[in-house]
Amino acid sequence: MAPIFDGNLRHFSEKPGGLKVDDFYGDTVANYFISHAHTDHFEGLKEFQDILRDRSNDSVIYCTKETGELIMSRVGYKREILSNKFRYKAVGERFSLRHRENGVSDTTVEFARANHLPGAVMMLFKDKHYKALYTGDFRFESYERSEVTNEMKSFLENTTDIDILYLDITCLDLLGERKGDKNKFPCKRIILEEIADMVSTLTENSDSSERSNDEDECNSEDRPDSEGFDSEGSGVGGPDSYKNVHVDCSALGWQEVAKHLADQFDSSLGICPKDPKKKLHQCIVELLSGDVKIETPHKSFVHNSNGADCKYCTDRTIRIKPSLKWLFYELEGYSYKQSTWIREKDPVEEPGFFNVLYSLHSSHYELQQFMKLLNLSRKAEIFPISRPLGENIEGMSNNEVRSKTKELFKKW
Repeated sequence: MAPIFDGNLRHFSEKPGGLKVDDFYGDTVANYFISHAHTDHFEGLKEFQDILRDRSNDSVIYCTKETGELIMSRVGYKREILSNKFRYKAVGERFSLRHRENGVSDTTVEFARANHLPGAVMMLFKDKHYKALYTGDFRFESYERSEVTNEMKSFLENTTDIDILYLDITCLDLLGERKGDKNKFPCKRIILEEIADMVSTLTENSDSSERSNDEDECNSEDRPDSEGFDSEGSGVGGPDSYKNVHVDCSALGWQEVAKHLADQFDSSLGICPKDPKKKLHQCIVELLSGDVKIETPHKSFVHNSNGADCKYCTDRTIRIKPSLKWLFYELEGYSYKQSTWIREKDPVEEPGFFNVLYSLHSSHYELQQFMKLLNLSRKAEIFPISRPLGENIEGMSNNEVRSKTKELFKKW
């Protein structure tokens, strides 16, 4: 099935010189934008490098420095080409686009925080006729009292009369068929605390971690409930059963879980020297706040790799896979723990293997709060840039998804 978003922004991509967002296929344009460093948001760039190598090509690529560094840390993306084409812009910086014929366009752009990956941004495009907001992938933790959330709220409250909205709807309950706990899951901080609690319970390190229990960091009125992890009756062994932790980091961003555990347990972070994504793992860990020493896995209490299978794992390793899909798809063989957000895959066949809900996307509830704060013009148009997760969504066409999204937002 074709992607639901093709990189073109209504009105703005039609102007002389053109622009494309998160897509490098099709005709060459003057201005490209990358919202963040997940590969589905710069599709075609690897092949496009051959065009960029040509000195006659005058295209430029706008993104944050963090995004550029993460992309150039991936295999196949050539620093000697891309570093000359990237134009790094900071969050909050407003800049004008180039116009191939007249030098400067009347289109201005501003980046805003997206709370997704390091360097991920939303983008506000403006000219004298229209305003378009492209969210990219984002997490709006509306109930979290943090600097990032406050900054996002301030941006939304001060951005008025948006005419065109391109929105990440990955966790949208498009068909209204989910239970409440699937539409309102906790912020990343709370999930990280639950994971640390679980690891502390299942290892000898139960007294080595100091975790925040400051309830005031979240707005108690709309914060999702979180009961924490309790191993009693969970099918796992006692506190001496496990000796180390492995985090599946096959998706960029899950390194946040590994780094948090390394911080909490005063451990170095193990990365396999032969991991094909070693440079990428190291780059994102360096971009995350704090300072963690990188070691080989056998020297570290916490290690991560590009996938669930790792030769450094033993039967005394807690294996953690951050995921969203198990929340929205019915998977056989999974049993709920006391924490709604942590599942042990199979206590008998695969003891110590846990799926945890760690979302870099806004929940359905958070999307509702986002839309309430957003100041749309009276005739605003809304376009999804992603397809929602869910088994019943898979058979729907892109046009059906767009239509039902517009119907749902009218009700909001």
